Amino acid sequence: MDLLERARALAATDVLGEVAAPTLIALAERAAVVELEGGGAVTTRRPDGVVVIVVVHGALEAGGRRAGAGELLGAAGALHADAPAVTATAIEPAVVLEVTQDDFVDVLAEHPAAARALARAMARALREARR
Repeated sequence: MDLLERARALAATDVLGEVAAPTLIALAERAAVVELEGGGAVTTRRPDGVVVIVVVHGALEAGGRRAGAGELLGAAGALHADAPAVTATAIEPAVVLEVTQDDFVDVLAEHPAAARALARAMARALREARR
C-alpha cells in the first residue's frame, strides 16, 4: 500500500476527512499498515503504546460490532488513558492502518474540525449503544 493509498484511506474516515491533505500525507507516512487474514486480530493497546486503528479494506468485529472500511477503532482510548482497549478480529481478509496515539491527538489539536467530527461520531456511538 503506497503513501497516496494510505492518505486516501485516512481521508475516507468521518474524522480525518476534515484534515488538510498535507497533514494527512504526513500522518500516512507514519501509519503502520497491517494485513490480516480472516481470524487475525489487532488491538489498540500494545506494550509500545496506544494506537487508533483505521479500517482500510475488509471487515473487523470488535465488541459484537462490525467495523468496515473508513471506520476508526480505539479513538476513545487515544483520548483517555482509562478507556478500555479495543481488540478486533478480521471477519474476512482486511487491511488496517495503525496511527499512534501521539499522532492522532496532534492532528485533533491542529484541526478543530476533526476534533468536532470525532465528538459527533462518539456521541452517535453512545446513542446507538443506549438503544
